[in-house]
Amino acid sequence: MMYSFRRVTHAVWSYLNQSIIPTEEEYSVWKPSRFWYIYKIRILEKCWLQKSFIPAHEIRGQDEYRAGN
Repeated sequence: MMYSFRRVTHAVWSYLNQSIIPTEEEYSVWKPSRFWYIYKIRILEKCWLQKSFIPAHEIRGQDEYRAGN
């Protein structure tokens, strides 16, 4: 419950803190349903760009990885 409340609160805060004057990097979206759609896409893009795969030899030391095989 708390997680969804924080997520919605962050989205509302982002919506209310949009710049009034659009710039080249970002633009303002005043329709709430459209903003929510774009907001979810931006979150997915951030997650996609994060490094999620960490090989085993980076978690453990190189020697431990070789000794285990």
